[in-house]
Amino acid sequence: MTRFGKTSKLVAAALGGALVLSACSSDNGGDDAASDNGGNGGGPSGTVFVANDQEYDSYNNTVAAGNSNKNAIVNYWVTTGFWYFGEDGVITPNEEFGTYEQVSEDPLTVEYSINPDAVWSDGTPIDCHDVTLWWAQQGGHLISEQENDEGETEEAPLFSVIGTGGIEDVASPGCEGDEKDFTLVYDKPFADWDSNGPSHGNTAMMPAHVVAEQGGFDDVADMTQAILDEDIDGLADAAAFFNSGWLFEGSLPDESLVPSSGPFKLSGFEAGETITISYNEEYWGTDPGVEEIVYRLVPGTEQAQALQNGDVQIIQPQPEADVKEQISAMDGVELVEFDQYIYEHLDFNFDSGSLADNLELREAFAKCVPRDQIVQRLINPIAPDAAPQDVRNVAPFEEHYDDAVSYSGGDQYATADIEGARELLEDNDAVGTTVRIGAIADNARRADTAQLIKESCDEAGFDIQPYFEANFFDEDGGLSQNTYDVAMFAWVGSAQVTGWNSTFRTAECSAAGKGNNNGCYSNPEMDELLSVIREETDPDAMPGHINEVEKMLWDDMVTIPLFAHPGLLAYQDNLENVVANPAQSSFVWNQPEWRVS
Repeated sequence: MTRFGKTSKLVAAALGGALVLSACSSDNGGDDAASDNGGNGGGPSGTVFVANDQEYDSYNNTVAAGNSNKNAIVNYWVTTGFWYFGEDGVITPNEEFGTYEQVSEDPLTVEYSINPDAVWSDGTPIDCHDVTLWWAQQGGHLISEQENDEGETEEAPLFSVIGTGGIEDVASPGCEGDEKDFTLVYDKPFADWDSNGPSHGNTAMMPAHVVAEQGGFDDVADMTQAILDEDIDGLADAAAFFNSGWLFEGSLPDESLVPSSGPFKLSGFEAGETITISYNEEYWGTDPGVEEIVYRLVPGTEQAQALQNGDVQIIQPQPEADVKEQISAMDGVELVEFDQYIYEHLDFNFDSGSLADNLELREAFAKCVPRDQIVQRLINPIAPDAAPQDVRNVAPFEEHYDDAVSYSGGDQYATADIEGARELLEDNDAVGTTVRIGAIADNARRADTAQLIKESCDEAGFDIQPYFEANFFDEDGGLSQNTYDVAMFAWVGSAQVTGWNSTFRTAECSAAGKGNNNGCYSNPEMDELLSVIREETDPDAMPGHINEVEKMLWDDMVTIPLFAHPGLLAYQDNLENVVANPAQSSFVWNQPEWRVS
């Protein structure tokens, strides 16, 4: 799910922005944006403009500080790997990058081979130096003593990682230098082994030669050896760069620091306006269809107007009735409605705040949240058949959804119970308890959701105080710093069963250490159950395990799922091969195939 965890097979849906576009309208279907695109013969040709609702700020979305949808979408075909979420969200091998196959079930053994021609865009071969760095980070194999937010010293992974997802059970990749072949041998079974090697997105390999240079090593081989020797002190500068050196604001890092391993490379940035990726001429595989893709910063509330004005050619806006109606009336625009692995939810803060230590107060809050009204007023005008989503890790369109709901009992909170909520508050002498609901700014639907919750829960006896931050998902924002009592956002995920592992697993409660477990929830029984799921290789047994997870999440009142996002994708009809996708790869899953007609 996108901040979702294998690391993430989740990524937080960071929705918002600051750019205000012209309010003037046009019926030209975006001809101005596409006027200089030219033809498609003879290689990549033309420019496509895409709306992104938060400003891109990291080339490295494999670390906690950069793991957000705003970065993952841009980086998807910049840092690539052995597989990606292809059509209909299915795990799809990327054979242009390399090949892999399972060669043994006991022990689980997977052999990988990087394409002999694969190079970073600066000409450096993609090889086992990159693999070794990837293994060390993704498995959390190197541990260092770090100072947490309270100034206390604690142990944490040297290289920031959102969640280790099975790689912690791999002793080493079996290579040390410029080889192209490597093997992952697992100490334990792993359910999603076919999507556990270097990939596009949140488990991508980052350029080891850049990290080595920035970490003070004379040669990348020296850094690789330091990793294998577990030289924590010697790797300190390299890790510091890896964890935060690719975060930026104001301007892109130097081109030498952000090489590409895919068909597109980072090529331009205008603060507060655009991030541009363009054709990587050093790419060894099939040329993409377009020369350049420009992501324009457009708040969700302005995206439909930007599409109509011709300022952008593709939008995937938040589900809102007014937006759907506006798009439907446009000439020259295709509107696609689809199911997707995105759900809205409320997360409790277990680290601090008014509800952290009292289960009955969290239950009272759950009772007064009017989930049915939220769906009826805000979602049914878009998707008439939508209902409150009653579990987190099975989508309503999946086969085992009804069974998970029945087993977990989540549907008991579908309708607000004001009297029951007030009774729990009175029993705890807690009438008047303040609850701060934090969310991203510039999202009209979330503001409306917060208002519906306030009206209902204030009646029950809470004092609901919504607040909205433009930087809510950033390293210094409310979600990372746990300044909320309840956080409201969306997870973007996939059909993977291990993808949400780190979302509910005990982790070090700091901005860098908690990964996807934003609220710092901890239950040893949950940790044990998540380990069972990660090792389960019988697909018929998996639904029963997931049912147990969902029941425990409701019993502990960890999160409140609200609704599945109805998918809306709109694009100008002069574009070819733009296809919606239910998984976190979103509409960019086949980006190299886009064409301008």
